[in-house]
Amino acid sequence: MHWPRGVEATADFEAAAAYASTGDGHLFVTGKAGTGKSTLLRALRDEDAQEMVVLAPTGLAAVQVGGQTIHSFFGLPPRLIKAEDIRPSRRLGLMRKLKTLVIDEVSMVRSDLMDGIDKMLRLNRKRPNDPFGGVRLVMFGDLHQLPPVIAEPELQSYLAERFGGPFFFDAPAFRETDTKRIELERVFRQKDARFLSALNSIREGTPGPDDLALLNERVSPLESLPRREDYVILTPTNQVAQEINMAFLKSLTGKTALHEALVTGSYADSAQPTDVVLTLKVGAKVILIRNDPEKRWVNGTLAKISRLEDDRVFVEIDGEEHEVEPEVWEAIRYDYDAKEDRIVETLAGSFRQLPLRLAWALTIHKAQGMTVDRCLTLGTDDLYREAGYVALSRGRTANVLYAVGGHGVDDDLTHAPQRDASDPIDLVRDAFGRQACTQLAIEKAVPDHDWGIGATERRRLLVEIEALDGAPQPSRDGDFGIGLGT
Repeated sequence: MHWPRGVEATADFEAAAAYASTGDGHLFVTGKAGTGKSTLLRALRDEDAQEMVVLAPTGLAAVQVGGQTIHSFFGLPPRLIKAEDIRPSRRLGLMRKLKTLVIDEVSMVRSDLMDGIDKMLRLNRKRPNDPFGGVRLVMFGDLHQLPPVIAEPELQSYLAERFGGPFFFDAPAFRETDTKRIELERVFRQKDARFLSALNSIREGTPGPDDLALLNERVSPLESLPRREDYVILTPTNQVAQEINMAFLKSLTGKTALHEALVTGSYADSAQPTDVVLTLKVGAKVILIRNDPEKRWVNGTLAKISRLEDDRVFVEIDGEEHEVEPEVWEAIRYDYDAKEDRIVETLAGSFRQLPLRLAWALTIHKAQGMTVDRCLTLGTDDLYREAGYVALSRGRTANVLYAVGGHGVDDDLTHAPQRDASDPIDLVRDAFGRQACTQLAIEKAVPDHDWGIGATERRRLLVEIEALDGAPQPSRDGDFGIGLGT
């Protein structure tokens, strides 16, 4: 394996690369935040691109890893996958040339979508008896960070009944094949041993008194924080982030400058890394969202707008002024070159914009993958249940501050989903290819709460589920030694 310049290849990296190139089964690479999963994925992609495609469940994730979305590659609709969605592809040459399928952020892939991938590959590669049509899967993700999106209780119940659970590894094909799991152990982002230990316990849903005490030392009501403008506020929703940013921007004097992106071809809104129209003022706090080739900043560096001259934008970083120039993000599409008999990447669309965004507030989703040393999280039950670990792990040390409205994080974190030995999030450790989890496990993994679903959407989903009730159900013979028999 030839490692790119600047990549520190750990023993786990070497093991994953070796198995990806010579192993027989599928590979699942996981690890805590900051362990280099994306770095490893890019290195593997660059090593063998002619018979490999890289996919991701969302547009932005696909652009960030230089791949395509799962739905666009397979032509699957962005909803519950049904039997009639599995059909012959117009890209048979591509499907049959495919040797390795890399999926990033696989923890977000629902079981019905993974089952659709399996069936599409079996059909279009004319290998109906081989899981995934004989294609090897190399999957990256952390089941403790980004779970599948399940907004409706009916969908949750259906996935539990049909597949045994909502997670990608609940797809029946995994019971017919072997999958090796490699966990990246070395954390590059955090060096503070005590803070890292606290983060790990939160990730696993088992924070102890010492862990909570460390974090609660950093609790402070928002209004009492000194120099609040120095911190990035992490929030679960786009609306809150937008309102905070606009309020701070409005408080600045001076003229407003608008910088509009140039969008070409087919480039999805969901893949846009920053605003189509950036609204800036001198003094505005921004975050750089791409590594600078000249190493003046990295993805996640905070800066302040220092000058705005016509179409030119200058930022101040650590007392030095730099001009920021537009960058281009490309959306690719995989095709088959029959003449060369290989898989090729073609440009589907592009997004040209300044590599920055307003940064008084960011959504936790937008901050994923970044290192933000001075951040503040607005503590809510939803944040800590669903994204507390992702938010807190953005910082290198325990100097991450967060406001929780007058109470400590113990009230929120101890109500997070517990990752005990019978939880599907941990079952993957010991029994990856086993029978799907039962309804009991799903109830433990996804706490009941108000899902906020409208009556129309509920009826639509029920119609879809009722239409699928006649489909063959997964076998429930035995519990594969995991203590979850029906």
